[in-house]
Amino acid sequence: MENENHESKIDVRIIVQDLNIAQLVSKAVNNIQLERDYNIIVSSIIPTNELSIVKKVAGGADILLIGGYGQDETYNILFNELKTDFNHIGLFDYNNIIVDDESVDFRLAEKEILNSIIKSTLSYSLNLINIHTLENKLMKVTHNYNNLLDDYNKLIKESEVLSQQNRELIEDLDEVKSDFSDFKLRYEDIYSKDILEIFNLEDLWQETFRQDLVDEDRIVIATNKFRPENIIVGQNYIAAESKSKAVEWLNIVRTALIFVDDNAEDLKKELNEHKEEEIPEVRQDYDMNNTFENFWD
Repeated sequence: MENENHESKIDVRIIVQDLNIAQLVSKAVNNIQLERDYNIIVSSIIPTNELSIVKKVAGGADILLIGGYGQDETYNILFNELKTDFNHIGLFDYNNIIVDDESVDFRLAEKEILNSIIKSTLSYSLNLINIHTLENKLMKVTHNYNNLLDDYNKLIKESEVLSQQNRELIEDLDEVKSDFSDFKLRYEDIYSKDILEIFNLEDLWQETFRQDLVDEDRIVIATNKFRPENIIVGQNYIAAESKSKAVEWLNIVRTALIFVDDNAEDLKKELNEHKEEEIPEVRQDYDMNNTFENFWD
């Protein structure tokens, strides 16, 4: 919209049909002092109707005046070819500069040039308002676009980070699945095995018999000697299928210990007599380690 050599002025170009009118227009333009009074310059006066020439010369003008006898076919063709969103096209009407004898009145030419330019300038100004409105909208749209572009780029980066994390999680998941498969394979028969519960030996003894445990070693020895099914004693713990089973075994051991302690001398005497009466074959088959006399040794 701004001419390269006249940045603050409105650039007007006039298209006429022949050289004679071009000379008349040039003289009239100089007389009306458009640049001084109106900040308007007429940068080109084009004496031709050749469309290709007109296009080359008219490109970049703010206002184009097309000379003609009204808005005839030539005017309409040039209008359709030259009109853009950034210029205005007006009519330089020959009918307004010809007097009764069909001669051209120089003063009427000056007036018509000025009026045509003023009309076109007003229309051009309205066009500028629309253009500025569009430019403002474009600036807002561009600003919103840039914001959206920034958000999009951030989302792309976040997506890349999430994709990397997702790949790592998939690798971890595959590793967990592999470990689970190994675990499942290793313990696939776990439900067919007896699971033992573990209890603190001292606490269970105190809870059951209301007394402190002083014979833990002998309880361990007795359990190891007799090897009851699904009963394990050691490290101050007892393992059994249930609490009732653990208590049941402790009752058996406690009863045995009490019996042995109370009858230790009689048992020794009775065992010694029994040994003397045994024949060698029977004595060899007899398992002395399972007697109450020495099971805690």
